[in-house]
Amino acid sequence: MTFGEKLQEVRKQSGMTQETFAEQLHVSRQAVSRWESGRGYPEMEKIIFICNRYGVTMDGLFTEEVP
Repeated sequence: MTFGEKLQEVRKQSGMTQETFAEQLHVSRQAVSRWESGRGYPEMEKIIFICNRYGVTMDGLFTEEVP
């Protein structure tokens, strides 16, 4: 599972739309869409917020991304 797929899973398990998730992170819905589709990554501060807020680890989010 890629970072984007894992992020989407975290968002959906929390019962949020991309719009709601984006509002919590103070980014656009398009940014969340880019991350989930693998066309980009959030800034480190956003990743840390996601990990702390939704109880996931960086390792859990990025395991498949490391070659």
